[in-house]
Amino acid sequence: MSKNNSKEKNKTAVAKKEIKGKRSREDIKAPKINVLENDTQWDLFHTIAFWGLAVLLFLPPYFRGLFFAPEQERALIFTAVVFWFAWLWKWCKRDYNFLSHPMDYFVLAFPVVYLISAFQAANYGLAVDEVVKTTLYFMVYWLASRLVRNENDITNLLHVIYISAIGVALAGFATATGVINIDDGFLNGRIYSTFQYPNALASFLAAVIFLGIYLWRRTASLELEELTVGKKSIDFLAWLNLNVFNRYLYAIGNFLLLTGLLGTKSQGGILVFLLVYILFIIGLPRGNRIPVFIHFVFISIPSLIAISQFLSAVALSKMGLAWLWVFAGLILAVAGQALYSFIEKKELLKWVAGHKNLVLGAVLLVVICGAIGAGVYISGNSDIIKSMAEEIRLRNATERVYFFQDAMKMFKERPIIGWGGGGWQEAYHAYQSYFYNSNQVHGHYFQIMVETGIIGILLMLGIWASFLYACHRLYHGAKDNRLLVLAITMAAVLIGLHAVIDFDLSLSALALVLWTMFGLARGVMIYSRPIVEEKKSKTYIPPNYSVLAIVSAASFIIILFAGALVSAGNLSKQAVVYLQKQNPVQVINSLQKASSYNPFTAEHHINLARIYQQQGKFDEGISEVQTALNLRKYNSQCYADLTGLMISGKKSSGDAVNAAEKALSLAPFQIQCYELLARTYFIVGYNELTGGNMDMAKDYFEKAVQVPERIQSKTDSLGETERRLWKDAPLLSLTPEINLRVGQAHYIMGMWPEAEANLNAALQDENSKGEAALWLSILKDKQGSTKEAKDLLEQAKQLVPQIAKNYEGFRNLSVFK
Repeated sequence: MSKNNSKEKNKTAVAKKEIKGKRSREDIKAPKINVLENDTQWDLFHTIAFWGLAVLLFLPPYFRGLFFAPEQERALIFTAVVFWFAWLWKWCKRDYNFLSHPMDYFVLAFPVVYLISAFQAANYGLAVDEVVKTTLYFMVYWLASRLVRNENDITNLLHVIYISAIGVALAGFATATGVINIDDGFLNGRIYSTFQYPNALASFLAAVIFLGIYLWRRTASLELEELTVGKKSIDFLAWLNLNVFNRYLYAIGNFLLLTGLLGTKSQGGILVFLLVYILFIIGLPRGNRIPVFIHFVFISIPSLIAISQFLSAVALSKMGLAWLWVFAGLILAVAGQALYSFIEKKELLKWVAGHKNLVLGAVLLVVICGAIGAGVYISGNSDIIKSMAEEIRLRNATERVYFFQDAMKMFKERPIIGWGGGGWQEAYHAYQSYFYNSNQVHGHYFQIMVETGIIGILLMLGIWASFLYACHRLYHGAKDNRLLVLAITMAAVLIGLHAVIDFDLSLSALALVLWTMFGLARGVMIYSRPIVEEKKSKTYIPPNYSVLAIVSAASFIIILFAGALVSAGNLSKQAVVYLQKQNPVQVINSLQKASSYNPFTAEHHINLARIYQQQGKFDEGISEVQTALNLRKYNSQCYADLTGLMISGKKSSGDAVNAAEKALSLAPFQIQCYELLARTYFIVGYNELTGGNMDMAKDYFEKAVQVPERIQSKTDSLGETERRLWKDAPLLSLTPEINLRVGQAHYIMGMWPEAEANLNAALQDENSKGEAALWLSILKDKQGSTKEAKDLLEQAKQLVPQIAKNYEGFRNLSVFK
């Protein structure tokens, strides 16, 4: 007995020493946790916060991927409430810890740098939207990291994300077959579902597949006592464990997720998934590789068959047949799971494990034979090679390279804290290498560089470095939850990798999954940290009311701020309704209130300016546009509006011209800016001419006739690749509007052959036909072609009667010789 007692004492001493060593190594700065006697009495607050977080993770995919600001603002309000309940739970436990790990600080610093960059933002409204988003991400990270107390809590949150993703996949099938209607939910034979963007949807479904594989595999390792109804954890999904068919349910779910992923036809998403899946297989703990590989084979074959036939049936409008193929694939997935269970029951997996080389050789032989067969088939079908090349979408890859190059141009101009949130969207037209429309860089990390400079990208790298290091420590430091840590890591890595080549993370629904994975990894670190159990204190520990007051105030401020933004959005919508009812007074009142609730958004002032312009209140309109320009300095349309108001209000010709030139400098590849410039130079030239300022008028007319040369010069600057990629608008060339204004300027300058050519070109377009006919009539009259001049005048009177009234005034203009 004495020997046994001494051995036990030695073991205890060694264990305590190891625990002490682990504490010092893993979390030296970890705060001491106060353990109260009736600690569980505050579980209600934890339950409210925990399931509030679950709701926040479940719903966003169904709100347009949470891409738009109004949904993000409402989500932030809800999150602030959940955040307060989480803190109330911690406060009741006398746990006042807020940040205690490098990852915590990096994640918090991310919205802080967006807030700092907002002070010099190119667009203050968009910058505020990004502050809202990144604040939301931090709060979700913090909630996920602090509310999970054990693997059961993590599994519950993973179930929430998993079920939400299955719903998104089913919604994609339903909208493709017309069962439900989702705007842009199915386009060009690709599933977009509720995300309304296939590549982001692919990233979401692919990431959740890893969670699904973990959940499927977890059922094999659960012991019987873990399935008892009497366990303490709150788990309304416990029926999944009690159900004898739970592994079949996960097989069905994983089949639906993979089928939805393939239905997106996202080459980038699928390639990244396959790459990360290989890493996942390599990293699987001992005894898991073969089962996971077989499971994936048994769901991938039905998925490939089902989605190919499903999309073919939808293309032929055979919706019933399309669903039949989905159900057929589902039955195959269930049969595959039954076959796996049979293999497992007969202990054939052990035989496979003992003959790895033989099995691997057989698999490689099949792959090689398939590749040879495919090569022979393709070599005899050249059309297939062409179609495959098109499918690779080299064009998209080339476009992204240009996006990245243009992003680097912007980064070099503001390298420290960037252009503020939304900086790319606001200013990219001034830096683009050719004309394209893309409010996102299609590379999340390049976008961070543009918006927050070197500080922002270093913080993002810090988040990833601390996350991956933490996952590495967790994976190698614990044997029980290695598969969980690996699944969380691979889900995050997949989302992060795909974000390199696309703007997936601009959809907050996907970003929330990523930040949740960050938070869950941190949560595992917290609850798995060895802590020497202390005696429960029976003495009263007074609460720290200042902590609760600070948290309550912070939550209230966030709710108030986000609520003001939501109210501004609602007032803006009301203004649209009043505008449709032709009630300008209420329109103005609503927009003025909206601008007071959200003073950062320029759109309210732009809309007010347009209303004032319609009412002839040009000074008020100019004031509103100038206010808008203080909020968004790189918007060419604002300068175009300012030009129009100045001309209508008969303001300084120089100011009007400067505004038009500024508009062109901010969008040098937009033909509308050249049209604005030609029109502005002609009108201000005409005004100076009628005012007797002949020299100034001549200068403006000369600049008007130079507009075609400026267009040609810009076009000549394009290389062959840029011309080939230019697809969002016709290549820069003269338009009827430009021909009209240049023709008018040519006439007044006495350059009549050039004037006739340009006016005849403008005569071919319905929009410019009337005014072109009027000026051609004047030209023909001067040339002595009286009958032709009369016919053209009659045509002008029918098309533009108001302008035709000024015929005699135009005809009597002084013409330069």
